[in-house]
Amino acid sequence: MRHEARGDMIKVWLYAAASVALGAWLAPVLHNAGKALAEVSAGKTTNGLIEWLALRCGAAEFAEFQVAGMVLAAAALFLPWMEWIHAKRGEVSGTGPWKFRLPGGARTTDLGQALKRNLEGPWHACSGFMVVTGLVLSLGVALVPAGYFTMRHPGAAMIPLVASTLAWALAGAVLMEIAFRGIAMGIFLRAMRPAAALGMSAVFFAVLLSLVPDRDALAGDPEDSAAGFRLLGEMALRFADWRHVFGSFAPLLALGAVLAFARWRTASLWLPVGLHTGWRFSKGLLDELSAPVSGNAGGETLLNGVLLQQGIVPLAAIVAAGMLARHFLGDQHDESALRP
Repeated sequence: MRHEARGDMIKVWLYAAASVALGAWLAPVLHNAGKALAEVSAGKTTNGLIEWLALRCGAAEFAEFQVAGMVLAAAALFLPWMEWIHAKRGEVSGTGPWKFRLPGGARTTDLGQALKRNLEGPWHACSGFMVVTGLVLSLGVALVPAGYFTMRHPGAAMIPLVASTLAWALAGAVLMEIAFRGIAMGIFLRAMRPAAALGMSAVFFAVLLSLVPDRDALAGDPEDSAAGFRLLGEMALRFADWRHVFGSFAPLLALGAVLAFARWRTASLWLPVGLHTGWRFSKGLLDELSAPVSGNAGGETLLNGVLLQQGIVPLAAIVAAGMLARHFLGDQHDESALRP
């Protein structure tokens, strides 16, 4: 059974690679279709949803279409991938929670760590959110008198900004935690010892998010059918730059490790969702309300990353939050299991 679980682990990486490649192929198609929709809808009264989509496409850069292509590809390939992993592998047995969630003929196993009902889940989520938000916002504001950033106040738009940032942060965190810590890490835990599974989960998270292009990333002619693959190649080549490795990949790796440990320690997704939501919310809020001081190139590295690329300060905050979580969780799981 452990051998079959390792086969599933390989399929996780293949699914991710296929989603990234298909997203790169879809990027110029979506770009051309989106810009055409924006041109056709310009100056016309249309359906509200179409009008919003047209305005969004008109303002979007090519990299945003590539991200959309990756998301669409992952969604389209998800059910075939689930069938590839679970179908035709023996009868369902046992009374575990997965019995009603896998297709008929699915394979069940006692290996790994199944997600369990967590009665303290809402408390864990709220605590993780408040700890990360407090740390990131405090550290971000502290950089203003240090001369790295200036802050602005949006006035009456503050409440809508907070509400929209929180909504997007929560939605993104929930989806990503289900995918990375719920599904992928669950498979890794079936295939390897806990310490190796946590490490693999962190690497998987960091590698995939490192391939997500920045909003202003360039790909030459966006109408070229190979533009998405060129941009993907540029993102991959950044791994040869030590500044990217230490400034972006290493922080992503640390973030993935903290979230993976939180999932393993609690056997649930509540705490990872809270930590991840707090990070995305506070980081997004600071990105909207702060601007690097002119001539201070270090400020952008320290705080003002774009998309899912982290700076040093937010990662320092979430690592500190992970250390705090280690103490307020108590002895819910035997950490000696992490040792080889």
